[in-house]
Amino acid sequence: MDDEFQKRYLDHQAKKVKQLASQDGEKEFYRFNPVQQGNFFNILGERRSQRIFNRTPIEQEKLDLLAGAIRLCPSSCNRQAISIKDISSRDEKELLSGLLVGGVGWCHRADHIFLLFANAQAYKAEGEITYMPYLDAGAMIEQIYLTATVLNLGVSYINPNIRENNKSFFKERYGEEGLIYCGCIVLGYYDKKVKETPKRLAKDIWIEH
Repeated sequence: MDDEFQKRYLDHQAKKVKQLASQDGEKEFYRFNPVQQGNFFNILGERRSQRIFNRTPIEQEKLDLLAGAIRLCPSSCNRQAISIKDISSRDEKELLSGLLVGGVGWCHRADHIFLLFANAQAYKAEGEITYMPYLDAGAMIEQIYLTATVLNLGVSYINPNIRENNKSFFKERYGEEGLIYCGCIVLGYYDKKVKETPKRLAKDIWIEH
């Protein structure tokens, strides 16, 4: 079987080398105007982690828009190795709520739970498989967060821990050979938006030397 991840990686590397050698970037590219820039930063400010959902189903049109955004998310070396299992039945969501370390008592009320899995075959170099699947999943999570915010959907992510006594059952039910579970993200409509939470100051981001 062809290794699609290795092919993507090699194609990505070859393209970068060619562009660096020729300085052949995109000669015409889109520039965002100040209004669009302002809208984007407003979206960042409106993002929340929602944990209270109502039972309104998400329209297929919005799920399709989410899929389009997910397709465009960044990944290490363009691997595109993260896939999603979409859990939407009430019984299955309630089952998951008891298996996960996070999300107990509320995640099953979301309309959808996206389980994120990385294909282990995509990570070749020594040590990559320890960290890179979770970084790639994190990039996808942020893409979903911002897209869901624009679509007026509530969203939150849950860490990849599974309760120790449930690990075998979780792997048997949801896992597949060669897949690494990287956590999940929940989505749904809500009646009351979570209040803005305090954030650190910009100056506190930087580590002083």
